[in-house]
Amino acid sequence: MVGRLQKELGPTYRVQGWRELNRNLFSALKLEKIAMFLILAIIIIVASFSIVGTLIMTVVEKARQIALLKTLGASDLGIVLVFVIQGSLIGLIGGTLGLIIGLSGCAYLIRVGYGIPAEVYYIEQLPVQIDGATVALVFVSALVISFAATIYPSILGAQLRPAVGLKRS
Repeated sequence: MVGRLQKELGPTYRVQGWRELNRNLFSALKLEKIAMFLILAIIIIVASFSIVGTLIMTVVEKARQIALLKTLGASDLGIVLVFVIQGSLIGLIGGTLGLIIGLSGCAYLIRVGYGIPAEVYYIEQLPVQIDGATVALVFVSALVISFAATIYPSILGAQLRPAVGLKRS
């Protein structure tokens, strides 16, 4: 529309669109979007320490059972896979619950709305827009980080020697 108006009015007039007039606002919103992704990634990383701690405690508590499995012929890779699957399931369940709760909250705000002072923000309600690509990126990041958090405890469990594990009873 801006291009068409500019063409019709000629070079003596300067036509500006609402995006050009609010360029600073849009650049601030883009920066805010990047900052929110980084904040969510940090929150997910902190939560992944919980997965690491839980799996390490499981390795310590199940040392006897791990030793027995290894005595019966379980490979190191088999032990690693058990803990990787357990930690990945924790991450998948947590990520899915977070996704459902977050999208439900957004859907509620879209339907009901959240009023804000119009004299301050020039709009009456908080605008809510769900960006599928960003939601998918955060969800996949949560899964990747939770998977990465399983590596150390699973290797720790696989390195357990049967004689040491059976002594701890």
